[in-house]
Amino acid sequence: MTERPSIGQKIAADLRAAIQAGELRPGDTIDSERTLVERYNTSKATVRKVIETLKSEGLLISEPGSRIRVRQVRRLDRFGSTRHLTSERPDGTAPLEAEASSQAIRKKTTLIEVTTTRAPGGVAARLQIEPLSPVIVRRHLIHLDGHPAAAAESYFLPEVVAESRIMLPETISGGVHAELARILGTPLTEAVEELVARMPNSAETEYFRLPPGTPVVELIRTIHAGERPVEVTEWLFDASRHRFIYRVPMD
Repeated sequence: MTERPSIGQKIAADLRAAIQAGELRPGDTIDSERTLVERYNTSKATVRKVIETLKSEGLLISEPGSRIRVRQVRRLDRFGSTRHLTSERPDGTAPLEAEASSQAIRKKTTLIEVTTTRAPGGVAARLQIEPLSPVIVRRHLIHLDGHPAAAAESYFLPEVVAESRIMLPETISGGVHAELARILGTPLTEAVEELVARMPNSAETEYFRLPPGTPVVELIRTIHAGERPVEVTEWLFDASRHRFIYRVPMD
């Protein structure tokens, strides 16, 4: 025998359904606490608990003046299967630049630093070097539509990128991969991506200004030139601002 849902569960289900159906659109204000109390013949405590639940699910957000709105977030479609193909983007543009431009999303990439460090174990394994070997790292923060949305740490072998623009603390026109292919004298041939979704820690929540209930996605990408790994990037994404799209051949 199936138990009847509680009043709180019904209110939450009704609001979720209205959001999913587009009856409540991103940015819309939901009915007031008083209206919901009267409509469902329930208590303020029950309504407040429902609102907190939907906020923790990332569906609602509080605004000054006690207004509760449907959370308004645009997602960047990240086309993992094709984004690195030069034929899929305008000449001289990097993958993220091309994706953001085609989707009318404002992108700002800030280079935090370029420095020499010791390779963490996972990075060393993917670059096929000894743990704690010296590597060059470029650290970036990416904003989408004015919001911090992703952070990236890209690791390179010093002997590969020595005396190249990759060593300089500046943004590289056309993207790092074009520069990497130039100094290698050979095309980059493969990108292997590993994704893990999880809840953020307190520092990440603050860094990305994440509402309660918002997960992050870790993505580790290894770039190869032939059989040789030449770059490892550790990405951290605000999952609410990205959609990861992959096309997988079936034949």
